[in-house]
Amino acid sequence: MRLGADLGHVICAPTAAQAIKSYSPDLIVHPILKEDAPQNKVRSELESLLSRLHVLIIGPGLGREDYMQSYARMALSIARSQAMFVVLDADALWMVGQDLSLVKGYRRAVVTPNVVEFKRLSEQAGVDKDVPANERAGEVSKRLGGVVVLEKGKTDLIAIDTTGEAASLQESKLSEEGSEKEKVKEVVEVDTEGGLKRCGGQGDVLSGTVGAMLAWGKCYEDGAFGDKSIPASRLPILAAIGGSMVTRTSSRRAFQLEGRGLLTQDMIPQLGKSFTEVFGSDFQGGEQGKL
Repeated sequence: MRLGADLGHVICAPTAAQAIKSYSPDLIVHPILKEDAPQNKVRSELESLLSRLHVLIIGPGLGREDYMQSYARMALSIARSQAMFVVLDADALWMVGQDLSLVKGYRRAVVTPNVVEFKRLSEQAGVDKDVPANERAGEVSKRLGGVVVLEKGKTDLIAIDTTGEAASLQESKLSEEGSEKEKVKEVVEVDTEGGLKRCGGQGDVLSGTVGAMLAWGKCYEDGAFGDKSIPASRLPILAAIGGSMVTRTSSRRAFQLEGRGLLTQDMIPQLGKSFTEVFGSDFQGGEQGKL
């Protein structure tokens, strides 16, 4: 929302709802994930809710309790059926690692693993340990069927490889036909300067910035703006690159203000200014765009 999304919905368990509502009145909270709720009732509520949204982020705050993991699998299944853009982070990566078919071939998805998560996901995907470090993200993407992989680190490596058999265009609804021109293999290194402190929660900010950009991508795809000269199949990797650049910039700006005392929440007020720094004031609007 601080990057520019109009609305932010949080789908959670009732036990978490009060704390989330108290955090900000701007958040729309849906405490529908009850441990003992009938599955068909929750599915119906999720289908209705997700049909009104542009993007779904799964993972931050999810946890690994069986019932929450089950609901996350349900939400991802619904998102795929509705051809939603999806960001998978944190404990959603744990979920995917237990069953790669949950995301395999779904090219509207972006996964954002940190160092530990990436090592685990690489092993679960069967990537040989001898594959060079700068090629592993692409190999994971290939084995997941063209899912965009944002490997977080000193620099962020963002990769997509749709040359493998697991890549699916039809289900992702990114192209009417799985033509050879849609076969791509690309790796982008984002070395935008970040802050000098890495604290827990910065990955959640990244998943949010990528999600906001994917929401704009959905609007672009639907014709709300732009000329559709960019194919929908490129929107996930472009959102990942943009989200990485803005998040790293906000980390740097916040560190310049707070130094060693930096907390992740200090990055949030810097997101709008970071967008302006990265993309220019003409695209930001508001008075800060004139500074």
